[in-house]
Amino acid sequence: MHLRLLRPFASLCLAGLALSAVVSAQPAAARLAVAVDRQAAVLARLADDWRVGVNVPGLSAAVVQGDQIVWAEGFGAADVEQAAPARPESVFRLASISKPITAVAVMQLVERGLVSLDDPIQKYVPSFPRKIQGEVRIHHLLAHTSGIRHYRGNEFGLAAPFPTLESALGVFRNDPLEFAPGERYLYSTFGYSLLQGVVENVSGRSFEEYLRSAIFGPAGMTSTWLKHPQEIVRFRARQYVHGATPLSWLNAPYVDLSVKWAGGGLIATASDIARFDIALNYGKLLRPETLERMYTAGRLNNGARMGYGLGWMLSQQGSRQLVAHSGGAMGGTTYVLREPRARTASVVFVNLDNVPRLRELAEQLMALAPDPLPVSTR
Repeated sequence: MHLRLLRPFASLCLAGLALSAVVSAQPAAARLAVAVDRQAAVLARLADDWRVGVNVPGLSAAVVQGDQIVWAEGFGAADVEQAAPARPESVFRLASISKPITAVAVMQLVERGLVSLDDPIQKYVPSFPRKIQGEVRIHHLLAHTSGIRHYRGNEFGLAAPFPTLESALGVFRNDPLEFAPGERYLYSTFGYSLLQGVVENVSGRSFEEYLRSAIFGPAGMTSTWLKHPQEIVRFRARQYVHGATPLSWLNAPYVDLSVKWAGGGLIATASDIARFDIALNYGKLLRPETLERMYTAGRLNNGARMGYGLGWMLSQQGSRQLVAHSGGAMGGTTYVLREPRARTASVVFVNLDNVPRLRELAEQLMALAPDPLPVSTR
């Protein structure tokens, strides 16, 4: 099996070079098994060394090549008090990685001709008042150019439940826009709450029911849900925040995510987000031309390009187009990094708030990923 090492992590690869003479003398099947085990050990060492270096309780990660999850593992503790280990099956808060999932749901409806990106939001959520600053349209909400504000005060940590979308919209519905739609970029989780209303109005189903049938099911995402605090979720990771002293952790305060289901209210395993990537790359959720539209940098009213498309953060490294999204939850930090043209991706979840350098780890894991196995193990 050809193992592509796209970045010069020489210190991690010396051990593999030392084994090469032994491996070459073995039959092909045995060489393949040794190569897979060796590369898994390299990835595991990289991930756990990173976890220890940034002082994170628990980490779960997955790597995609082609149509396979070629590596998935957990490190540290999913529950510190119970000494429960993090594992590939550990369920974390997705935080803002919920947004690309919501964006895909909306774009499915666009593909079917049921929604136009130029439609005003009031066509689907009539209870949201028109604003004197201008018309808020669907594409503004997807690209964070609507002018709808982000969190204020303690809104990031709201503990009260919001039993309906209308009650959740009450948090920001009557506030003025920060600017005329399309004038600037302003990241807004609340803007994505309105997109939940689009999905529900057009599909005639609850947001959760639509995601389950149109995205989770086709993608094989069996461990992804809206976060209902009262429900029992097997392998759910506990959430932690930084303590008052260096290298210390505290249990994260209780929060209810029903105020922002679409923008930050989902929970999942790293492997399920890897499956989401595969489903996108292989046409199970959207057509290629629709994905290309999502991966195209948005433009402001003055023509300036942004680093955000429709539900995805965008960047270019030479000829490589990278598509990503980060997430910050109360007690968690997440990152998904994708290179759709190469059909490779990496996903990293940790159960601690405000952890830096997740993209750095995601890039290294993706660079060190082995080639797909001859037979899919998904």
